[in-house]
Amino acid sequence: MRYLSILLSIAALVPGTVIAGQLPEPGEIVDKAIAAVGGDGLAKLEVLRLAVSEDKTQNDGQASSNNYTAYVDMAGLKSMRLELAGGVVLGRTGDDAWATNQGVFDERPQTPYMAGGTLNQTLFPILLPYSLKMDGVWVKEVGEIEWEGRPAWTLLIPFVKGFFVSPVLTTTWRIVVAKDDYSILGVDFLPPVDLRDVQFMGIRYRILKYDDIEGARIPSQVLAIGINFEGYESGATRITRIQPTAYGPWEAGLFVSPVRLEALEGE
Repeated sequence: MRYLSILLSIAALVPGTVIAGQLPEPGEIVDKAIAAVGGDGLAKLEVLRLAVSEDKTQNDGQASSNNYTAYVDMAGLKSMRLELAGGVVLGRTGDDAWATNQGVFDERPQTPYMAGGTLNQTLFPILLPYSLKMDGVWVKEVGEIEWEGRPAWTLLIPFVKGFFVSPVLTTTWRIVVAKDDYSILGVDFLPPVDLRDVQFMGIRYRILKYDDIEGARIPSQVLAIGINFEGYESGATRITRIQPTAYGPWEAGLFVSPVRLEALEGE
């Protein structure tokens, strides 16, 4: 029954050839995927700074762009910060997520939930494979498939409510990892069944380029393509270009809530 579940899960996303064989543990594949991009160099990175630009094209040809800056503590991926347009800043250390707008602390009760989910859904796709180690990411099943002529492992991750802020993303994601070199060949998901009347496409991510930072390879160009319910790609695209740099040691002023930081300084 377990193998049947894996086959059905894969077939629901994209047609492919399933290969029979003994399946490794999920953690083994994740560790090898991270090692394949120089995961040993992460300890040298400390805080990583990402200058990000996005160019999006809809199916109807309409185009838009977006820019933001992110800071990520690569030691455990527990501290993150996003600096968005309009003076909005989102941050998190551990489970303590917060936001400011034009320097004013956002005290609304829903803000920690919204800020934490936005951080996750923004940074998870562009930090692969490292983000497979983020808190809340759980690989439920491993499968096998032939992906564009290459034998590959598939990792199925059922994201639960609260990890992402968007309900469209709160579904099972598939990570396709090449068997030969453990590179990430593709990442995709379809919207939850109960939302497909309003959300007509899923998304497939492809990492197009990496930059080498202190011996670790960090994605520097990620393509997101719309896919239909049969898993075939459509015309909607988003190109995310990332300029990663090593920022330096962890700083409380980057990641700790301003209110908490003020209280700590007072003490």
